[in-house]
Amino acid sequence: MAPLDRIPTENPPPTSTAWMNPARAIAIIAVVAIHSLGTVVEENFAGMGPDWWLANAIDSACRWSVPVFIMISGALALDPARGTKPRKFLSKRVWRIGIPLVFWTIVYVLFRRYYLQPDDESWNPGIAILTGSPFVQLYFLYVLAGLTLLTPFFRLLSVHGSRRLQWGTGLIFLGIGMADQWVSMIFDVGEANIATRFLPMAGFYILGWVLRDIVLSVRGALVAWATLAIAIAGTAVWAGLGPGEKPWMFPYEYLAPGVVIASMAAYLLLHFHLREGFGLLHRFYPYSFGVFLLHPLLLYPVRNAMGLPDTVPGVLLHAVIMPIAYAIVSAAITWVAVKIPGFRTVFGEGGPRNPHSRPSKSTTPTEDAPPDQPGQADPSLRTSIDIDLGSEDTAPGREPTP
Repeated sequence: MAPLDRIPTENPPPTSTAWMNPARAIAIIAVVAIHSLGTVVEENFAGMGPDWWLANAIDSACRWSVPVFIMISGALALDPARGTKPRKFLSKRVWRIGIPLVFWTIVYVLFRRYYLQPDDESWNPGIAILTGSPFVQLYFLYVLAGLTLLTPFFRLLSVHGSRRLQWGTGLIFLGIGMADQWVSMIFDVGEANIATRFLPMAGFYILGWVLRDIVLSVRGALVAWATLAIAIAGTAVWAGLGPGEKPWMFPYEYLAPGVVIASMAAYLLLHFHLREGFGLLHRFYPYSFGVFLLHPLLLYPVRNAMGLPDTVPGVLLHAVIMPIAYAIVSAAITWVAVKIPGFRTVFGEGGPRNPHSRPSKSTTPTEDAPPDQPGQADPSLRTSIDIDLGSEDTAPGREPTP
């Protein structure tokens, strides 16, 4: 019997998606850590000392974060229960993704031209934009923009397709993405651009929905932890000892085998462990989009002033303490910025509706989120300043109260 034949035709019962809030809070810290350590991994490789191996191990351990963000986006956007018409869905995403994409592309092109590379005449901003990756983190917005355009069609799969078809489609897209990554990186054939950068990530997007309602058993969680550890170790070893002048280039990619396996395991483990509690992370997650957008503006000047670490304590500082500091400062700036009408839009908080509106008193508790409790996040952010997601995207009425 083929593996897909063993999969039930019906989807499992829906589960709460409240775990995705703290999951995104953890993932954004991991993303900042990757950016904090990226230059360290590249610059210190020649020495292959303990500091490099530690940076390599931490970087490898954080690589699941970006695929998990994409999987969460797919898990929510492809939910048939949402039933949003394509025109309404896409118009909302223009405000959530389109305007921030344009604004922050301009900001980071200027930042790169006049701060990071003022004397580099070979860098062409127009070409950088056409690659779909004008700055270190902005490619993610271009990926989401492309996936958003296809979401109404992907949603037909979740509405009308059997579970076997959903699994098969997700795995095929993921396999194509992995093959594309391998061919482009190893054989230097082809390159992603603004029109195609999202396509290799479509498998993560679909599988995020497929895996959304799977809750591991304790035994399954132990297996997932072992799988995650082996995948991270494999990535780190390959990055340090693999072939080529720059061996880390391929195994760190988000569609490299080790990262794909680690991402699937991390997604399931986050669901398993974050179903209850973690009130602090619930309060932090609405600011995660602001952290994503702002942290390089803090990270690069601070790291340039401090210099790259070449000791184990220095690596730990840049891998653990500094990412948390960047995230806290970025979240504080976001908290202030979204209160200013002119700035709310560039943080994904614009749109024809009032994102600061509270539920009407006539709304039943089963239809909306619980009332604000002391110590919860600012009510003006209950709509989630998030990567293309709004308040309706995290199972209203099912979030645990911190």
